[in-house]
Amino acid sequence: MVTKQKKFRTPPLSGLQRNQLLRLSLVIAILSLVWLVFAPGSGLYHLRQQNKHLAALVAEQETLQQQNREMKQDIERLQNDKEYLEQVAREKHGMLKENEMVFDFAKKNKK
Repeated sequence: MVTKQKKFRTPPLSGLQRNQLLRLSLVIAILSLVWLVFAPGSGLYHLRQQNKHLAALVAEQETLQQQNREMKQDIERLQNDKEYLEQVAREKHGMLKENEMVFDFAKKNKK
């Protein structure tokens, strides 16, 4: 015994149903795009902000590495160059040699 399967055909959509389906599809597509752009933690806007932050951190890292190199050179000079050590001690720390006196001839402001 062979039975025939019935094929169910969907009736064609009316103009109103077609418009409603089109509007619904459009709303879903727009909401998907908005989510793609503004999704918290994974959207394009968040990604752009993270890239800006990364660029700022890389620039700061380069600046700090340059300062670190300069400090290492300064430390090397302080450890090996006695004249430079003496110059720094005099200029930055106001140190004097034995039996040396400082005379200050700057005008004092009278109040």
